[in-house]
Amino acid sequence: MKRNRVLMVAGYVHATLFFALMIPLLYTVAGLEDPAGAGVLYLKCLMVAIPVIVTERAAKCVKSLAVYVLICVGMLAGIWFAAGLSKASGAYVVCYCIGMTAETFAISMKRLRGRLKEFAHRKASEPFAPKEEEFLDTPLLPLVWYFVVIYLFGICLDGKPLCDMAFCSAAVYLFLALVCTYFRAADAYLEMNKRTKGIPKRRLYGVGFSMLLLFCAFLLVCILPSALLAGRRPYTDIRHWFDDVDFVSYEYESSSGFEGVASGGMGMMELIMDGEPAPEPSKLMNGIFWIIGSVCILGFVYGIIQFIRQLFRDFRDSHDENGDRIEALGEPDKAAVIMPVRARGAEGEAEKVRRRYRKTIRRHRKEMPAPHEAPAEIEEQAGLGDDEQMRQLHRDYERVRYGKIK
Repeated sequence: MKRNRVLMVAGYVHATLFFALMIPLLYTVAGLEDPAGAGVLYLKCLMVAIPVIVTERAAKCVKSLAVYVLICVGMLAGIWFAAGLSKASGAYVVCYCIGMTAETFAISMKRLRGRLKEFAHRKASEPFAPKEEEFLDTPLLPLVWYFVVIYLFGICLDGKPLCDMAFCSAAVYLFLALVCTYFRAADAYLEMNKRTKGIPKRRLYGVGFSMLLLFCAFLLVCILPSALLAGRRPYTDIRHWFDDVDFVSYEYESSSGFEGVASGGMGMMELIMDGEPAPEPSKLMNGIFWIIGSVCILGFVYGIIQFIRQLFRDFRDSHDENGDRIEALGEPDKAAVIMPVRARGAEGEAEKVRRRYRKTIRRHRKEMPAPHEAPAEIEEQAGLGDDEQMRQLHRDYERVRYGKIK
């Protein structure tokens, strides 16, 4: 449980650090400065953690898409309201508001897409299939290059505050990604190697974490010279490289002596028609084009409406109040149409068996079962292989699984 909380907080910090450098980069490119200083600006940019956390909780807990949209709009309104309450005004305030709005919108759309993608993955996969990792929740070591690129932008644009922010963010993100990579690698090792099942997990985690701390200490020693020599960075500004270069002006002389059409001369259609004005289309052709255009517009509007309706429906169906995975139900067969009462009763019994089986497994097993594990292996890993009630539940689940109870 502590490991899951650490990974959750690491995902929040990962998304916050990733988006926090957007506004300082925009300030550096536009040549703007915050009168309060670079430190205050970076703290204000770290306020993007609020949309990161709120949208993550809303995407998991909210059932209606309309409520989710209202939450996102409320956050955007709060950003502009807070900026309006401040006494400061100027281009840097407008730039900050626009940047925070764009980041909040991007995070909200990414969370929405992740929830719908997870719902589609659930419908197409096994009930115990592992959850796909989302970009906003997963710190990755290759993303350190993103902060390196921002750092190089700061050097090339003579932006010392941007370089300092990128350097600090890169250092924090590097150690964060190392810890998350260690946890994922340790879990994968425990899942793949059956020989380590008899060794206590605390011992394996302790040995691995000790080595990680030694590596982090060595890495910190390597980073310290860069931090101490921050005042000697070779800044430059590529925007002023060619300010002292005089451009040579010249006059173009055409050898052909061709002169264009004077103002008020004939157009292209008049030249094609030998000087006669272009004919106007008939009323019949105008009517046909109007009908075709109206049909295209109506079809486009209808497609947008259907897309929005399907989006609302998928967002609502992806919500799971009981914590169980949602299984897609196929179209009812003819027997269900002929005998609706009996079909609903049988379907309810099968669903109860599946739900009870999943809850029993999740109550006794913390990690998610692998897709290739059979029910017997899942029960054995959960420590329920010798339980008599589990055996009876296993027999009921097998009948449901092979279609004896529909």
